[in-house]
Amino acid sequence: MISSFPLKNRLILFLMMLLSTILLGSLGYVIIKVFVEHKNTTFTDAIYFSIATISTLGHYPAGIGLESEIGKWFTILYLIFGLGVIFGGIQALLGPWIEMKVKSAVHERKLPIPEDAHIIITGYNDIGKVIRDELEIIGIPFVIVDEKPPQDVPAVEGKPTEMENLQKANIERAKALIAVGDNETNAVTILTARRLNGKLNIIALAQNGGVEDILYKCGANKVISKDKVISAVLSHWIKGDFVHHLSGEIFKDTAIEEYRVDAKLNGKSIMESRIKEKKGTIIAIYRGSRLIVNPAPQFILKEGDVLILFKGGA
Repeated sequence: MISSFPLKNRLILFLMMLLSTILLGSLGYVIIKVFVEHKNTTFTDAIYFSIATISTLGHYPAGIGLESEIGKWFTILYLIFGLGVIFGGIQALLGPWIEMKVKSAVHERKLPIPEDAHIIITGYNDIGKVIRDELEIIGIPFVIVDEKPPQDVPAVEGKPTEMENLQKANIERAKALIAVGDNETNAVTILTARRLNGKLNIIALAQNGGVEDILYKCGANKVISKDKVISAVLSHWIKGDFVHHLSGEIFKDTAIEEYRVDAKLNGKSIMESRIKEKKGTIIAIYRGSRLIVNPAPQFILKEGDVLILFKGGA
């Protein structure tokens, strides 16, 4: 597209198109004036006709305007074509400048990035949106680092794998980093973050099995491999008993375990099973292919249900 060219090239191209349009109009004027209307004319008259027409001046001195039927249609078509060239050229010249001004205005309105004791969310997908919503509800400051972050929250636009972007997010004074991108991005992000802040608590999302060890070796404190329950897990941690850990040492001395319901618990409610006292808090239940998040104490268990249990340290 023309607007992608450098300004100098766009200006030259616009002037060439404008000059070509004037010459084309002048040539058509001379042909119609001489061979259709059988009148003499000059090069100056032809240039005047072309400029007066495409500039919508709307006034021709006596003897310059085209009076024949063909001449009138040529004037109409030439006017439409000439206006297209002029307005298209102006848009190509000024469009990038206007776009730059708009972007600058949007960037200036961005919310300030927290300076201390905040959470860094790297990546902005469905999981990132859930985490953002939960942090907003409980009032914990955060910043999102992503190539396409939302505009209505504190954010750094750019790849979270780059050291410069994490520094813009004030990682040296951050409380924790939650990496929810793809496996490769998370791995590089963790390595970079750990280099910048050795004491940072880092939680990473493993999009599929087999990469948990890699993310741990990169420097993650906690790796969550159940992408189907990550939003429920984080929601429970942030809203429930884990809030004080989130404001202090995040996800330290915790565990996520699975427990399959046997025949002894079949037909009993969660409250009757006393699973919370014996094994931990139930944050979700797999019943076949169905996922039940944060079940109520009155929820009736069935043999074969897979419980997702949360165990938090003191």
